[in-house]
Amino acid sequence: MRDGAILGQPLVFGTSQRLTAPLSLPCDTCIGRTLNLCRPLDDARLHQLLALGSIRHWKKHDTLFRAGDPIGAFFKIRKGIVAVSHTLDDGRRQIVALRAPGDCVGYLDENGTYAFEGEALTDVEACAFDRRKFDAFAARHPDLAAALANALSSALKQSGMLTLVLGQLRSTERVAHFLAEISSLYAERHVSPAQPLTLHMGRNEIADYLGLTIETVSRSIGKLKSRNIIALVDGGEVVILDYERLREAGKMTA
Repeated sequence: MRDGAILGQPLVFGTSQRLTAPLSLPCDTCIGRTLNLCRPLDDARLHQLLALGSIRHWKKHDTLFRAGDPIGAFFKIRKGIVAVSHTLDDGRRQIVALRAPGDCVGYLDENGTYAFEGEALTDVEACAFDRRKFDAFAARHPDLAAALANALSSALKQSGMLTLVLGQLRSTERVAHFLAEISSLYAERHVSPAQPLTLHMGRNEIADYLGLTIETVSRSIGKLKSRNIIALVDGGEVVILDYERLREAGKMTA
């Protein structure tokens, strides 16, 4: 794997660090404890899962994994936001997913290599699991395998929704849909306060996510502001003045 593909100082959970009952786990304070992979596991099996890897840290804009690199580990986010992207032959980037605490990234492969790239949009902390060891562990625990399948299915549905947004919505509708979506996600995963909303993304990154130019993103934000649906404050934060109208503008279903 090329330099920079996996960064940070690992905190390894080895057999020499086995915990006695009652188990005290880093998962006890992690929102991901009740989400996807970890949800069906009791503390004893969760400790076994942790022993397959480590906790790693990345700074903002660091790369977690690169498309085309051999798969070594995949990651379940504990803190922060990760952009999953694909770079076209001409150098343009399409962000295909935004992943928050509790989500997994870096699992999808193409002939044994990472299918996408993962970039830290904020400082990120994640559990890193050796892919081969995890797959062997999941094969012995059907409920974990089912949780993985559900997580991949959910990610596929989200990708389908993004395709619909890009294919059917006008530029201002896309931006409104994005703001409503990100507000809901951040609130659910305790990423930032609801008001004002810190996006953790520049307009260039929003453009890469929505398939727009930076100028079009700026004009669309201006239109939503002029309609008194949102307001902007210093530092790039957004105040949602009317959440229902924002959802309507983004063509979001109830």
